Amino acid sequence: MPAISTDNFRYDINALRAIAIIGVVAYHYGIAGFSGGFVGVDVFFVISGFLISSHIIRDLKQSRFSFAAFYSARLRRIFPALAIMCMACAIWGWFYTLPKDYLAHTRHELEALLFVSNTVFSNERGYFDAASHTKPLLHTWSLSVEGQFYLFLPLFLAIVWRFARRYNVFITTGVFLASFAWCLYDSEVDAGAAFYQLATRAWEFMAGTLLALFALNKPSVVLSNIGSVIGLSLVCISIGWFNSSLLWPSYYALLPVAGSALLIVSGDALLTRWCFNSWILQRLGDISYSLYLWHWPVWVFAKPYVNTRLERELSQAETVGLIGLALMLAVLSWRFVEKPIRFKKGWWSSKRVWQGALITLSGFIALTIAAAVTKGFPNRLPDYIQRGFAAVALNTPRGECFRNQVSQKQAPEQFCQFGADNQQPSLLLWGDSHANMYLSALSNAANATGKTGYIATQTGCRATLANQPNDLTGAAGVSCTAFNNEVNAFVANNPQIQTVIIARMWGGGDSLTRTIQLINHLLEQGKNVIVVGPVPFLAFSVPEHWIYQQINAGQAINTLTDPITHQQHLFEFQTLAQQQLAAPLATGRVIWINPLQKLCKQTGCLLVNNGVSYFKDVTHLSEAGAMLFTEDFAGALRQ
Repeated sequence: MPAISTDNFRYDINALRAIAIIGVVAYHYGIAGFSGGFVGVDVFFVISGFLISSHIIRDLKQSRFSFAAFYSARLRRIFPALAIMCMACAIWGWFYTLPKDYLAHTRHELEALLFVSNTVFSNERGYFDAASHTKPLLHTWSLSVEGQFYLFLPLFLAIVWRFARRYNVFITTGVFLASFAWCLYDSEVDAGAAFYQLATRAWEFMAGTLLALFALNKPSVVLSNIGSVIGLSLVCISIGWFNSSLLWPSYYALLPVAGSALLIVSGDALLTRWCFNSWILQRLGDISYSLYLWHWPVWVFAKPYVNTRLERELSQAETVGLIGLALMLAVLSWRFVEKPIRFKKGWWSSKRVWQGALITLSGFIALTIAAAVTKGFPNRLPDYIQRGFAAVALNTPRGECFRNQVSQKQAPEQFCQFGADNQQPSLLLWGDSHANMYLSALSNAANATGKTGYIATQTGCRATLANQPNDLTGAAGVSCTAFNNEVNAFVANNPQIQTVIIARMWGGGDSLTRTIQLINHLLEQGKNVIVVGPVPFLAFSVPEHWIYQQINAGQAINTLTDPITHQQHLFEFQTLAQQQLAAPLATGRVIWINPLQKLCKQTGCLLVNNGVSYFKDVTHLSEAGAMLFTEDFAGALRQ
């Protein structure tokens, strides 16, 4: 029986590429029935492992393998179309993205071109997190993994071929099993990071490498048909049945990997030939790489434009239109970038390809440095747009004293101080970032009243009694409990602390109960308590919403409000909390500062006033917004 063909064009593999890219695009565009379309990337990895390994092994057998030729071919195949897409994102972003976003995008573009974006994204957020889906270069993680695999694969195969040729299958199987074992472990321990890493993905490539090493003979017609149908079924079931709630990659990934391997082994099977050889699958297979490059930035740039500027969701017709746009860009990229550079080697010599890559990288390095120095080129936008960016860009008040999720801070002392100099501290600010945002206003009020206080704030950590549960998980939850234990002990051991200021991101249920319990405990210790109530909770980032509103209007907008009815649940929640503290509120032992009352009138809740944003995001007040409460704090401290 003839061996599986690797030298001739494989129409079945080209069709498999098409199926993979259909799944990826449909999943990203939210099309029903493709909830597991992300497995298309796993399919691509198996295909790449098989084809690239086959070429390397063939050249090793013929003693003609060249590292220089291999890396030149890979650069020629991947880099040019990727570079054009990155350039387009940089140009689009110049006109339509905010400075902070443009700064992040330029960095991600450079990381993509250096094939390290997977390591960067693994340190930011999980692939399936909503926030990750605002990054136009997110999809380049898979190209980085592939690029890293191409860096190590020829070295691995060449060394094994040179020193342990008889055992190449066993050694490769060992690498496959080691990677798969690490994949299972790391997916349980840190699924967000495991998704992006070569170590947890290498087994998918190595599955293809093993197929190439075994040099399997093409199966009989019957077995070929059976294998092809089963393989196609496994891939399609994965695309249609899996979803983002699964740990990925994990043992679930065996399904699409096994399906892809069966399809590769089965070759041009009679039962699937009619489908695989169809014109549409073959053309989609041809442009699969370019379509993968373009479909995601098209979606990422278009969706927030409609959501934020037009204040609605994309319609089905618009989604279809975006798919059409991505297809058009993919065809243009394939026709005028991929094909000429891959096949017209007379002009596009290896030397010119490498020179072009170095020039491109140099340009993006310069762009990234300039973006970092200017903080995203804010001057490219009108002055009235920059006002919104200024609200976002302000640093955290006394950031050196604000603890991160694992209770680390830059300042060496246990608790920093604020307020008047040369006074014994009698105040303590305690809470999460919603407490820390008032620090400038509180410090000014303390100065005005001749008082000094301690800063006890940690990101995401609401104040509670010692050893009480909190709303955080993992290391952050453990750290929050330890932090609150530390603060409780500090308050108990420092009787000079007379007043505790508690502010937090407010919520009901057990969280509210724990806050009431803490306040009552502080009152029993003889402390006075200042409670800062909730601020309006919005469905959008105020500065960004304000910016886009002004872009739509083509002029400055100096006042922006949100309907007060959107905050009705917070008014009801605040009333419930105040009822539980009615007695100490009546005696003045507890003073309630009311942001809702100050910011919200019958005409709406004030978000922007006189060209100044009172918010820096969805729930946090800006410096200007927080400073509105200076007199409220001063009045409370005087009582």
